[in-house]
Amino acid sequence: MLSNSQVAQKLLEIRTLMEMAGESFYKYMAYEKAAASVENAPPLADLVALGEHVKLPGVGKSIGAAIEQLVNTGNSDALDELHRRFPPTLLEVLGVSGIGTKTAAMLFTEYGVASLADLEAAIASGTLAGVPRLGSKTIENWKRGILAYKGRQRRTPLPQALAIARDAMTYVQEGPPLERLTFAGSLRRQEVTVGDIDLVCTSHHAADVVAHFAGWERAEAVLAEGPTKASIWLPGGLQIDLRVLPDHLYGNLLQHFTGSREHNIKLREYAVRRGLRVSENGILNLENGEVTTCAEEAGVYAALGMQYIPPELRSGLDEIESALAGSIPVLVESADIRGDFHMHTTWSDGDDTLEAMIAAAAARGYEYHAISDHARSRGLRQAMDPITLRRQRSEFATLDARYGIRTLSASEVDILPDGSLALDETGLAELDVVIGSVHTAVHQSRDEMTRRLIRACENRYLTIVGHPTGRRLDGSEGYEFDCDAVFAAAARTGTALEIDGQAVRLDLPAPLAHRAKSFGVTFALDSDAHRTGDLGAIELAVGQARRAGLTTGDILNAQPLAGVLAFVARKRNGA
Repeated sequence: MLSNSQVAQKLLEIRTLMEMAGESFYKYMAYEKAAASVENAPPLADLVALGEHVKLPGVGKSIGAAIEQLVNTGNSDALDELHRRFPPTLLEVLGVSGIGTKTAAMLFTEYGVASLADLEAAIASGTLAGVPRLGSKTIENWKRGILAYKGRQRRTPLPQALAIARDAMTYVQEGPPLERLTFAGSLRRQEVTVGDIDLVCTSHHAADVVAHFAGWERAEAVLAEGPTKASIWLPGGLQIDLRVLPDHLYGNLLQHFTGSREHNIKLREYAVRRGLRVSENGILNLENGEVTTCAEEAGVYAALGMQYIPPELRSGLDEIESALAGSIPVLVESADIRGDFHMHTTWSDGDDTLEAMIAAAAARGYEYHAISDHARSRGLRQAMDPITLRRQRSEFATLDARYGIRTLSASEVDILPDGSLALDETGLAELDVVIGSVHTAVHQSRDEMTRRLIRACENRYLTIVGHPTGRRLDGSEGYEFDCDAVFAAAARTGTALEIDGQAVRLDLPAPLAHRAKSFGVTFALDSDAHRTGDLGAIELAVGQARRAGLTTGDILNAQPLAGVLAFVARKRNGA
């Protein structure tokens, strides 16, 4: 069964090939909008089963039928028909910067270029030399575009991309004078993986800043360089783009390059209906020619008569309508987080000592935190039983007094295949917080996993379901279950769902967290740290929570300690 992401990719393929086939702009753009909606929706299998997929923004009857066919069969009649005219590999050619649909169609029909390999061969053989409107400069740009395309095929995990972006920004700041510099694009929107990195900068010395950037020793190739922008390619295939404009345009620049593409299209369409044109160079009044420039990003949205939209919400779905209605929520921020419930020490599988983890949590300014070493059940050489949990807990008071923090006694306990917890009731009752996670029997059927998670939620001692889908960004899509049924059970029983900030997890995924919020679920944002250096991963959990539209009222560890303890007590006492 195809995942949401896979269905979205198929819809985008239909969109692209429809444009190549000469279909109307509005017809093929409908597929692009539907793809964005699908990407950010709850699991399509559940929606299709209930007939609710046609209620997604931008999904009508015909596109809904295509989605249903893709979910149920993995195929699409519309796509098959397009493939009879255009081979799927033609999308590779369209992925090269500078090659649009008309050029790709010409290369295909006149020169048989149907893939990236065909394009490289045609360039190498000189077949395209002398073709009208394809001068030597264009061919050279295509060569660089081919290099960039190959790099984009390997998406970079968000944490790794953030580290690289910060390194690049440090290097740029060491060069000619500049005013402001930040990252934009999918990185700023906190997408789980990114195709490239966008940096935006303001300076009165744009050409000098660009030249300095292009000279970064970590760049394997310079893909493009001009007076205000440049693109470099790093070993491993990651592309970094830099754009430099005057500081009075910073807000326009940042808004434009943050995206998403779908968001910007909808914003431009709205602006045109008001007689305006929006770009990185300002907001043009089409009637009188006046240009409004914005030094701050919020000014762009204000000039269009709408509420500011945080970057994490700019998906191209219904955020513009919400901004016009003034209903964008105040999203949770890192500064709102008062503690972290999920971290490990050398008492189980962590790398740092209990004291080191307590000291590091205190250094982050937390009011409280929990040490949640694994309970013994799944073969870890060092894991906790009730006796070792008591021994560990006996050390808290001294260390808490030393570092000025409240340490809660917790454990990450396995949710067993039947939904019971791998620690007896006596041991569970002695803990302040219990995190239950699925680590074994992950190949159970959808119905079995649903029953397993619901039973776990119904255990009065379970406080938080850890990394609820079990997905790992390094390979596993996680296990299937009826999300709505589990979300309803979590809300009904007063069980929090975790958004795990560990780099390979970022689980619960933002679209599912958004769905769970509609059921009234409470969330815990955690680092799942195994060493002191991992505690910062909670920032990634916050980013995913913001993508889900969560506020401080939705977050358990944005509440004071008394609120946390009351949350636990209500469930245990059946209140």
